[in-house]
Amino acid sequence: MAAPYTRKIARDAGVDIEQIEGTGPAGRITDEDVYRFIENKKQPTPKVEIKEQPVQQSRTQTESNNHQEATAIIPFRGRRKQIGKKMSQSLLTIPHCTHFEEIDVTNILELREVWKKSNQSISATALFLKAISIALKDYPIFNARLNEEEETIELIKEHHIGIATDTEDGLIVPVIRNVERKSLKEIHANLKELTKKAQDNKLSMKELTGGSFTISNVGPLGGSIGATPIINQPEVGLISFHKTKKRPVVNEQDEIVIRSIMNISMSFDHRVADGATAVAFTNRLTQLLEEPKLLMLELV
Repeated sequence: MAAPYTRKIARDAGVDIEQIEGTGPAGRITDEDVYRFIENKKQPTPKVEIKEQPVQQSRTQTESNNHQEATAIIPFRGRRKQIGKKMSQSLLTIPHCTHFEEIDVTNILELREVWKKSNQSISATALFLKAISIALKDYPIFNARLNEEEETIELIKEHHIGIATDTEDGLIVPVIRNVERKSLKEIHANLKELTKKAQDNKLSMKELTGGSFTISNVGPLGGSIGATPIINQPEVGLISFHKTKKRPVVNEQDEIVIRSIMNISMSFDHRVADGATAVAFTNRLTQLLEEPKLLMLELV
């Protein structure tokens, strides 16, 4: 993390800024850090001879070390290392803020049952994707990209939505392109195709890049309460859908009824959007998922 002018200082001096350790807030590299690095490079490093000293351990220390022996060694490389690097970079760069919400999905689950009886099976994730795309039209700030170098926020017209997918080799995010232009059937078909390719490790680079927003449907895995998902940089937002549970709810007539309630967690880049905008966005999404007739109206 460094300001554009700080990066310019490093470029002009022929210095790789990634080699510099930042002393600013959250590890940000300051102008002084760059100048100090340049000055230290000019001075030769004195050679110091280090004599190894025998290390004596007490019996307690030796026994403690023996108890810490690894039962197995898992290589930290390949996809797992790439995931770790990307997640660390995202957390260090983006000031994450997470908003939680409950959505009554009873009506939309009943609609899916009606479709099933007509041999028109549409996955819940496909419905979530379409509802998010409609909400993004109303709040395009979450379908955006922050360009710190140019000091601009780029609003993206197309809705290329990534689907966080768990595989044997780790988490990957295949992308469904132009969700705003696709029908529910097309989205459902794309989901099945990409999920199969992900499990078989046959996704192309094009299918793994270029996302503008990401969702994570952890409900089928049993995630029921909430989470603080890490944003897929350089995107601005990410929503996790958690497990749906039947709960007693007080309706508008003050009656206790059983409804299917789903929790969602939305993480967003607080540099780009504020909490009030995130609440408005999730309120719109809630409206669409709780009232399928409104969602269907948007598809006409």
